[in-house]
Formats: sequence, structure tokens, C-alpha cells
Amino acid sequence: MSRVERSHAEPSERVAGAPDRPNLRLDPDRLARAQSLIVELCQDQSRQHCSLFLWDPAVGRLRLAAQQWGAGEDLGEVNAGTWTIALTGICGRAFRTGRPVLVADVEADPDYLSFPGSRTRSELAVPVVLDGRPVGVVNLESPRRSAYGPADLDALAGWAASVAGSIRAFYGDPA
Repeated sequence: MSRVERSHAEPSERVAGAPDRPNLRLDPDRLARAQSLIVELCQDQSRQHCSLFLWDPAVGRLRLAAQQWGAGEDLGEVNAGTWTIALTGICGRAFRTGRPVLVADVEADPDYLSFPGSRTRSELAVPVVLDGRPVGVVNLESPRRSAYGPADLDALAGWAASVAGSIRAFYGDPA
């Protein structure tokens, strides 16, 4: 059975305002920049549901920076800039470990956490790494079981590496 994750994260070693982890800034311009990255990913890879979560040290959670939904899935309850997730679930696992997570059937994964309106059956989450540390996660979801494989994982990891430098502008002062 799937669960919706809304609880606060446990304390983390990454703290707000730490010199090596400036605060996340998601003003309207940065949200638009994040959205253009996700739209590009979805178009280039022919994906239905793509999302980008960034580490927000002020709340100790991953914050949704951008998303692209498949037809009819957005119920308006999961909004970029405001929706946060704890470091649990499949995205949390990818962030915590710094390694991609490929799940053929989310119902068989004990870490799977649903979101409002979700019809997800398979998921692929890849960390976005900057300066050797995860700063976010790009997440793909599909209503089909086993929708992703090793080639998808390689393509998404390549995309995450290619945008990592752009993500720097989401922290600290404007780039």
C-alpha cells in the first residue's frame, strides 16, 4: 500500500546557512529556470513524468523545484517551490546514498512513498551531484511496471551530470 509523505525530516548533518551549503533560493526566475530544464529533459527523452528535487537545508528536506506531468495526473496538490519530501522514499534513498535507484515495481519497494494523484508503478531516481555531494534528485515515474532499464539510468545520469553546474545558481546569491 502506498503512503503520502508529508512529515518533517529528521535532523541532518547538512544545516541551513552552512558555509559549504548555502540556502536554497527558488524565486520565480529560478523556478522558471528549473522548469525549463525539466521540460527539456522530458522532450529529449520522451518522458511523461519528470521532477527535479533540490536539497533545502533550511527545512532539512528535498524541495520540488520543477515537474512535468503526464496527461491527467496533476491534481494541483504537488506544487514546485512549496512541496517538500523527507529523505525517505526512493528519491530520499538516491539522495542519501548518492547512487541511482531503479525500481521496476514501486508496490514491491518498501521505501516507496506516493503523492496525491499518483498512478506510479515504476520509478527511476538519480542524484544530482555538485562538488562531489548530492544537491538534488531527478526523478522519473511511469504508470507501467518495468518502464525503465539500464539505458534509461545511463541517460538520466548523463542529464543529471550535465545540469549540475546550472544547479549552483539555485544556492546563495544570484548567478
